[in-house]
Amino acid sequence: MVRELIRYPDERINIASADVRKFDEELQELVQDLKDTIEANQAEGLAAIQIAVPLSVVVVKDPEGNWHEFFNPRVLRISGKTISTETSLYLPDIEEEIPRYEKISFIYQDRTGQQHSMSAEGKFGFLLQRKFDYTFGGTFANKLDRKNRKRVEKKLSIQGTSGEFNANSTISKREYFKSVINKLLFFEALTFLGPLFDAQKETLHSFYYYDIFATVASLILIVGYWVYAKYEASRMVSCTGCQVVSFTAVAIKYFLMTVLLFAGSYFLVNPN
Repeated sequence: MVRELIRYPDERINIASADVRKFDEELQELVQDLKDTIEANQAEGLAAIQIAVPLSVVVVKDPEGNWHEFFNPRVLRISGKTISTETSLYLPDIEEEIPRYEKISFIYQDRTGQQHSMSAEGKFGFLLQRKFDYTFGGTFANKLDRKNRKRVEKKLSIQGTSGEFNANSTISKREYFKSVINKLLFFEALTFLGPLFDAQKETLHSFYYYDIFATVASLILIVGYWVYAKYEASRMVSCTGCQVVSFTAVAIKYFLMTVLLFAGSYFLVNPN
């Protein structure tokens, strides 16, 4: 089925895509929809977020016309620097020179979940870099400096499309919850060093009180993260459960980390 493409200035393009966790029939239908949409638009490839599905899925055609499907791609090695002249379905009639790597090596999963590695260079490598960028949020316009972004905005405005690029919008706001939780848990883990250095009882009391605070604050933030992530997904994303599975798994991971750290604090740091 041919799906509608996200076009500028739709900000859903800035949502970072979740990793694929279920390699099921629904995923195969998504891949076929991407292929149908690529053919209908005479394109070279698409990332799933370009049809408003925030999953780390990229489908492209190579120069010989062969289909390639990449799930959860991660670039491991890069080499060389060059400039690529690029266009984007998200930005109609815009052509820009974008800095790219001459060659990339990456890992990915296939439609059964099996992991593979691959290298790409030249135009095909540039295409993959552009599509992989989409999975982390944003378009090639995010690689432009402020002056050139404004120039592109003006050109789009002349064409009758008003909007602006938000250089900081490639990260979902729920990432701020994770950032604070990470800091709280990091400093809680540091308090475990107290007994190793024979800290005084009063110092251990202070450490333990902090650990209690960090645990309670982290649990509240975990709930806040899950609630906000669900709200964000329902407001901005057209996806049948893919985001819910991802951020629920993240919330469970942080909950287990918080519980384990507090258990360690209770037995190692608590001076009573």
